[in-house]
Amino acid sequence: MKSSFSRFGKKLWNRHLLHASLTNSVFQLLVSLGLMALIFRFTPPFFGGDLDTARGYLSTVASTLATILALSFSMIMVAIQLTASKYTHRVLDFFVRFPFNITLIAFYFGTIFHAIYLLSLIEDHPSDRPSNWLAQGMSADLLLLIFCFVALIAYLYFVIQLLKPETIVYAIQREYVTAYQSGDYQEALDKVEQICDIAKKAVSEMDAVTAVFCVENIAEMMHGAKLPSEDADDVLWYHEQIVGQLIGIASISFKERETAVSGRILDELHEMGMRYAESGSLQAAELVIDAFALIVRNNLVGQQLMNMIQKAVEQIYSITCHVVKNREMTKETSRFVLSTFQNLGDIGKLVIKNETYGHSFVAKCIVSHAFGQLLSTIIGSQGHKTMGVVRALLFEYMKLAKRLILKSEIIDVVQITTWLRKEMIPHRDQQERTYPYLYLFLLMTAEAVYLRRTDIVMLLIRAVGKYFAPDQKLLLSLCRSRLEIRRFFDYHEPERYLIKAFVLWQGYHAYTSQYPSGPERQIELSGAVEDQSAWRDLFDGLDPEPFLGGGAAH
Repeated sequence: MKSSFSRFGKKLWNRHLLHASLTNSVFQLLVSLGLMALIFRFTPPFFGGDLDTARGYLSTVASTLATILALSFSMIMVAIQLTASKYTHRVLDFFVRFPFNITLIAFYFGTIFHAIYLLSLIEDHPSDRPSNWLAQGMSADLLLLIFCFVALIAYLYFVIQLLKPETIVYAIQREYVTAYQSGDYQEALDKVEQICDIAKKAVSEMDAVTAVFCVENIAEMMHGAKLPSEDADDVLWYHEQIVGQLIGIASISFKERETAVSGRILDELHEMGMRYAESGSLQAAELVIDAFALIVRNNLVGQQLMNMIQKAVEQIYSITCHVVKNREMTKETSRFVLSTFQNLGDIGKLVIKNETYGHSFVAKCIVSHAFGQLLSTIIGSQGHKTMGVVRALLFEYMKLAKRLILKSEIIDVVQITTWLRKEMIPHRDQQERTYPYLYLFLLMTAEAVYLRRTDIVMLLIRAVGKYFAPDQKLLLSLCRSRLEIRRFFDYHEPERYLIKAFVLWQGYHAYTSQYPSGPERQIELSGAVEDQSAWRDLFDGLDPEPFLGGGAAH
């Protein structure tokens, strides 16, 4: 019930109180004058004082109302000026168009002028009593005085509501809808910019509630606008302008560490990216991806906001997977996927360079499970037809993987081997499904051999080599691509490193086939405790050698 009343109040406010036309203002004035005329005409004469009392009474009414009206408008103008400097100058426009201005001024001025008029008509009379028509007019002034005080209280309440930033945003949003529906898109964008200015000032003032409210309204405007599609990108420029405004708000919010506002902007960008993916507009989806990358590069990297970087990376992967699911793997789709991962690669390089735990972040969030989900989506969509884009994607992946293999801890590489096993082992009997993963595995192993990271070589081979038999066709395929992959080996000949990695894989697979649980060994116990005299107290001072003589365990 309460929420229904609130919605009705907002609807009434938006439709009638903030958008008064000249016709409406004239109507308000005529109604006010008509109501005063009825009060003057039909109020019974209940004033019972003498002429001196009447003079004092009318003087008090006129001076009191004039003083209250002047003070009220002075305070209101100060409040409006403060609100305008804090949020937007548009509050003055809305106040000028406020219809209650006409009604209040009409009642106050009408009562004041009527009291002064009656005061000028009072003449001395032998009975020292005012005439009936004068008593009626003074009684009407008393009723109007009471009405003016009540109206002022209601007026101040509505003015306070007017000064609230959400009311201003609602008003601007209504103007936006009017401009957009009339086809004046530039005027509509001006309204969006006004709300963005309010959001930016709110963030600067640490007013996260208002800023989030503004972001939600901007997102609602985007949702209501025509979406670009695969066949028609004629409205792309319009969405590009709004996305640019959101980026501007994000820059300030991240600078001020307003994580609630920042997180909301990322969520709204993600939602729009998903809608663009469904509409089929790759350019619009790429616009959102570029926005994420720009926000991360300019505002997040180096600021110890790893949770926000992780959120942005996850949302980029989510949009990309959604695009792949909803489209054929055409050249345009392949280009989009590669462009997206290039953005992720640039983010990963910056994180490694500027963040303390950058290697761990890249291993966990960019090149492991999230990448595996994207790769499995591509492979699962159209199978072997996607090998071309998969190879190009794996080559982009290797640019980051090389940095991890070179300097990261082995625990970081475990993230990669974990997702490899998770993706490969359930499909070990489907050669077409596992081929891209084995392709990446052999390439990474060869890279680790080249960089002399023996620990990573053993980790990779132990993770995969036991479950998958080496395939010479895979080795030959990589060797044929040696000109393309030479850059990963600093332009040394990669063939020998590929062969060495393949031989190690082959040997380990043969070893695990012969010893699935490892070889049985005799464990020598003798000599395990070197300084036996240090343990004399354990045996209550006796010589420990007879008891620690050793033997063997079988």
